[in-house]
Amino acid sequence: MKKENILNSVDCIFDINNRYVLLIKRGKEPYKNDWALPGGIQEPFESLSKALLRLIRNRLGLDIEIDDKHYPNTINFKELDYKSDLHQLRTYDSGTDPRGGNTTVFSVQLNINKTQLEKLLKAGNFVDKIKLFSLKDLPKLAFDHENFIDDYYKNLKSYDENAENYDVTKYEHPSVTTDMAVFSIQDERLKVLLVKRKAWPFKDHWALPGGFVQMDENLDETAKRELEEETGVKDVYLEQLYSFGEPKRDPRTRVITVSYFALIKTEGIKLRAATDVSEVGWFSVGDLPKLAFDHDKILSYAIQRLKWKLEYTTVAFSLLSKKFTLTDLQVVYEAVFEKKFDKRNFRKKILTLNLLKEEGLMEGQANRPPMMYSFKCKLGQIVKMV
Repeated sequence: MKKENILNSVDCIFDINNRYVLLIKRGKEPYKNDWALPGGIQEPFESLSKALLRLIRNRLGLDIEIDDKHYPNTINFKELDYKSDLHQLRTYDSGTDPRGGNTTVFSVQLNINKTQLEKLLKAGNFVDKIKLFSLKDLPKLAFDHENFIDDYYKNLKSYDENAENYDVTKYEHPSVTTDMAVFSIQDERLKVLLVKRKAWPFKDHWALPGGFVQMDENLDETAKRELEEETGVKDVYLEQLYSFGEPKRDPRTRVITVSYFALIKTEGIKLRAATDVSEVGWFSVGDLPKLAFDHDKILSYAIQRLKWKLEYTTVAFSLLSKKFTLTDLQVVYEAVFEKKFDKRNFRKKILTLNLLKEEGLMEGQANRPPMMYSFKCKLGQIVKMV
């Protein structure tokens, strides 16, 4: 009687940054079109490491070498210029493989940039697709590969990372910018400061002033620097607003922006377009041009936050001169809220808050000159204003 050959196999768990597992979509039976660990049948008289070397090359298209003279073995990824220990975990009885035999599972930890590895992977023999799956989003797996992965992570030793060997390239680095919504009241209307871009992307589009955070800057420093460089506006109080981080908000790369807003008086301010902008100007928030990036969303949120601020704090006084009339203050509120307030009720409410100091009647007014006031409390104080 002819003795039937027992087919043993090898499989490998590629653990990328302790966050992703490399899987292949099988292109042949059994379990065709199912996801699985890369691996395959060990040929007669072939060592386990040589079988794994052949299968990784053929299945994944990776140019690798395995040094099996020492334990643990070393796997050398030539194209990545990267070496890692290759561990033989254990041998399982492949009860879910209709071909019979046992499978020996290996593992390799890769502390590398995920994108670099993905660019090198090429679906080879009997492989329809290759993908790195998050540990939180693993698909249903062929054979008993789910058990192999569970066993591996239950017994995983911590990565040996320290200040000397930590690889800063293993995670992709999004860029960070700051964008500023700077408001003022002009001609009894709420206006915002915009710049016209003179470079790609969104060349010749209007945008909020802003730019990239440098490595030696904190966020506030970037915001103040970019505002001065692009518009000439400086020495203003900027308050952090919100962070915007939609993955495709900037066509250049993955960019997260931290937005700021400010309220300023325009007396004595000379706008100056510089660096990467061709024009700078004030625009009524009710009559805006088409804005670059997602700056319409940022500006919309800034306006809403400004309204909240005026309702419950004293920031409105930052838009006024040191001496002002109650009419001047009412103009600010009506410009921001885009509605008229009853003059008598508005004045009664403001005066009962005990925030103002009388400074005498306005000079140069012949008939019933209005009272001038100054603000005597802390700017930004929490008070229900309207």
